[in-house]
Amino acid sequence: MKDMDIDKSSGIILHPTALPSKYGIGDFGNTSKKFIDFLNDTSTSIWQLLPLGLTSTDEFSPYSSPSSILGNRYLIDVDKFSYDYESNIKPQTFSKKFVEYDNVYRFKDEIFKNIAQHINLEDQIYSNFLEDDLIRKHITFLILRDVNRKSWNLWDNEFQNYNDNLFDKLLNENKNLVNFHVLTQYEFFNQWKSLRQYANKKNVKILGDIPIYVNHDSADVWLNQDMFEIDENYEMEYISGAVPDSFNLEGQIWGNTLYKWNAHKDDDFKYWKDKLNRSLDLYDYLRIDHFIGFFKFWIIPKGKSALDGHWRQGPRFDFFESISKEVDLKKLLAEDLGVILKETKEVLEKYNIPGMKVLQQRIPSNDENLPYLGDTEIIDKKTLFEEASDDYFEETHPNEWDYNLTAYTGTHDSPTIKQWLDEADVSQYENFNNYTKSLVNTFDNDVWNFIALVWESNCQLAVTTIQDLLQLDSKARFNIPGTAEKNWIWRLEDFDILEDIKKDLKKLNKATNRA
Repeated sequence: MKDMDIDKSSGIILHPTALPSKYGIGDFGNTSKKFIDFLNDTSTSIWQLLPLGLTSTDEFSPYSSPSSILGNRYLIDVDKFSYDYESNIKPQTFSKKFVEYDNVYRFKDEIFKNIAQHINLEDQIYSNFLEDDLIRKHITFLILRDVNRKSWNLWDNEFQNYNDNLFDKLLNENKNLVNFHVLTQYEFFNQWKSLRQYANKKNVKILGDIPIYVNHDSADVWLNQDMFEIDENYEMEYISGAVPDSFNLEGQIWGNTLYKWNAHKDDDFKYWKDKLNRSLDLYDYLRIDHFIGFFKFWIIPKGKSALDGHWRQGPRFDFFESISKEVDLKKLLAEDLGVILKETKEVLEKYNIPGMKVLQQRIPSNDENLPYLGDTEIIDKKTLFEEASDDYFEETHPNEWDYNLTAYTGTHDSPTIKQWLDEADVSQYENFNNYTKSLVNTFDNDVWNFIALVWESNCQLAVTTIQDLLQLDSKARFNIPGTAEKNWIWRLEDFDILEDIKKDLKKLNKATNRA
């Protein structure tokens, strides 16, 4: 099997919500096209996104959704509608610097509700759309969620399980609500398809993202109850999380429902094959978040801290052997950060799935920088290190990184480069300066030299964030893992500020054979 189906190239992480727009949040309209034009003008061929699904209404995380296959309606460009909603809805002024999610969601929902009153689900575009059985089922879940206004495990018995009559029953009782969800999902997929076609014509490919876990209160769990670890009352005994490490001494509680991997294996991993293939229909390439979870995952008793968790084994080789027969693995990228297990590396090598290197995490410090593994009664320290691949213990110059990798300056979870440099200890800064001695392409600032180190690596894909290209500080950080406030809100104020970096980015892409 060949390497990831991509030439040596470069990419930028920018979630669509962060694009400039008069509606307070980026969308699939002209603002996305302008960014694609910027990528094309600079010979940057990959636009990396975070998951495009609906978000929760409390933390607004793209990694927390009521459906793994439906889209975020707030990314819809409302200017594409011919309906004159402004005669019914008072225009608002939104912040250009941050997404004010509550206000934006409320405003856009009013627009969608007004338009939904005037559509007919018997029109061919909607009837054809609803022929997709899984789309119809997931939309049914969203409607029931709005009707019941609580988690599905607390619904009346008649709604605890899906049946084919539910959608029509809801349509008879809640026509406008059904219209609302069908309209917004149809528009999401229709507009996204058009935008992706525009990107591809401009020689830009889309790298999407899929979380490994789903929410308990989701269509996925509701429709596949036998595939998830829930009891007879549909409650969770254990939840997902992350092992304590040097970056987060308390670990992390994610709170997702765990998979019954034996049940998935008995079903030949059909749920995952369908989900991955649907995502690959949306994107050109797909990053799988928390890839280690297919091999070993941290489970936490509900109501306890992450320190009370323990490891459990995933489906490992069986999973990849099965999905390789029906999923195009050449389109996948593994987020394999943290402790890289030997068996994880074996799978990546066998199927030529590229892993990731993040320069911020690979510049050594004199401080102890291995994971904090806590009390050996809680975490089997010896076993974990025996299972770790040799590369985990090696800090190598980016020039020594393998070709079949994606090299990052940082990710959406990282500090900006400027913040990292400001906070680096003396030994890390010295090591960074030593690394830069190898640079062929140098700049008059450390941030761009940091980027150049990744671009000059041999890795087939080099990626940074738009915040780092603009040399922004900690105020532009997109997410701080383990925290709930002020994440996912940063926005690019306008496109004019990108003009200053066009020339240097294009020059760097060409000089490193990534154009």
